[in-house]
Amino acid sequence: MKHALLVTALAAAVSTAAGGARAATPQTETPMPVIVNMAADGVVNFVYQQFVRQGTNLTVAVAALEKEVDQYQHTGVTHLFWNVNYQRTGYASAVWPSYWDVPDPETQVTEWPRTYYLLHKLGIDDVFERLIPRTREKGLSPWVSLRMNDHHYLGDFSRVSPLLFNHPELRLNNGKGLFNYMKPEVRDHYLRLAAEVLQRYDIDGLELDWIRTPSNFHEAELEQGRATLTAFIKDVRHLTRQAAQRRGHPVSLAVRVPATPEFAWGKGFDAEGWAKSGLVDMLIPCDWWSGFNGAIPVELWRERLGEQGRACLIVPGTAGTYSCIAKGPQMNHSLAAMRGFAASMYGRGADGLYLFNHFHAVTSTVRTRTPEGASVAEGTLADLLRAAGDRAAAVRLPRVHALTLHDCLPTKTAYRTPLPAAVTNGAPVTLRLHTGPRPAAGRCELRVGLSDAEGLASARLEACVNGMPCPALADFPPPAKPPANADTPRQHVCEVAPRVVRFNVPLAALAAGDNTVTLALAEGVPQTAVWLEMSIEPCDTP
Repeated sequence: MKHALLVTALAAAVSTAAGGARAATPQTETPMPVIVNMAADGVVNFVYQQFVRQGTNLTVAVAALEKEVDQYQHTGVTHLFWNVNYQRTGYASAVWPSYWDVPDPETQVTEWPRTYYLLHKLGIDDVFERLIPRTREKGLSPWVSLRMNDHHYLGDFSRVSPLLFNHPELRLNNGKGLFNYMKPEVRDHYLRLAAEVLQRYDIDGLELDWIRTPSNFHEAELEQGRATLTAFIKDVRHLTRQAAQRRGHPVSLAVRVPATPEFAWGKGFDAEGWAKSGLVDMLIPCDWWSGFNGAIPVELWRERLGEQGRACLIVPGTAGTYSCIAKGPQMNHSLAAMRGFAASMYGRGADGLYLFNHFHAVTSTVRTRTPEGASVAEGTLADLLRAAGDRAAAVRLPRVHALTLHDCLPTKTAYRTPLPAAVTNGAPVTLRLHTGPRPAAGRCELRVGLSDAEGLASARLEACVNGMPCPALADFPPPAKPPANADTPRQHVCEVAPRVVRFNVPLAALAAGDNTVTLALAEGVPQTAVWLEMSIEPCDTP
């Protein structure tokens, strides 16, 4: 059987446990598994929107929770990872404080945690007892996701664990940081939560989300910390095996870790060793925020895991926006960008895709903008989700590949973000961009965003792809309606930089997978490239 994640999570877990073979690159057109991680705030934000429209009562609450699951049918989503915690739980836990476990919840529970409190007052102390069975009933695979050291709201006692708030000796950064996993009290704190959710819910798997947040040790204790975390993973694996025996079906274990083997190791995660030892069934390599990173090296992970880790799935993840430079403009997700991510990841051999921070209703509109400022509805979030799982459409329809950055880095690394890059006289800049499979016919366009600098308007750049010159095209016009502020996600590439130059890339120049892009200054004074992307529009005939 080809990887049974394509059918059901239960069959997938059996296949994984048996170590079933699979090709390095998917060969069929069967839609790939798509995992949505629904954050604890997203869970109740959906309910809150229904309360606003229809009133706060039990009937509305029950219907909203059912609809929250049902909306994912026929969207290509196969797995729902329900996040039950940040620093508190969204259910009445016996081992952790919930969001309404404060002295005066009427005044102290605010914003999104308040919806958990409103549900509690309506008699719903555990939304996940409703969401998880409903997920299975609707043919989707229910998992629980645990945030292993969440960084939000550290100064607000009503939203963080009293263990963190009242015990600085258990924290990093002189008692002001996150939990220190070298402390046995911390490990026991999280182990008890894992044990409780596995006892409480009939799930297909448990995710340990180390990306939220990957600061678990003092730098000087990194080596010892890595061994400590491996022992912790063994303890959690023991719990999942016990749960499998109780439930009568496999209960898998997934870990979300930094994007490359080097970054994961450098942050204290021996993810390779966990997979090779059979401690985890799924690796989810991700960046922190940049999203849509076609540079996640799935094939390197697979090589490192070797035959010992053959049964472990590699499911790279992305978020809802992406950027090319640190603290630079964020581009909003689009269908073309999602196809680009999918084309690259499936081309690299991914076993599926993982979507983080995509927690709006699937009926919400995905919008782009024209350079003239017109807002255009290109589809819905449901269409975006379908694009993530459809390998055939990812390479058949228009797609965009941006040179985004890795942003979840260890202290010691040779990695440097490719952008910004100075383009100076006599010193061409060479960059590498993964673009997935090469189309047989169509057109390809290279777009380069330049920062504001002296001589910006008159500078002339030249570009080559894999050594072949690319004729210049007219620049994108500046946006007619610039974004209101720097934090507003962009909806057209013309909005990412003061000047965006364009080049026609001959298809003969394009390679499958990695491509070398060379930028040179032909006329004018030095400039700085802060954005780079390729737009590929395949067609059926030359």
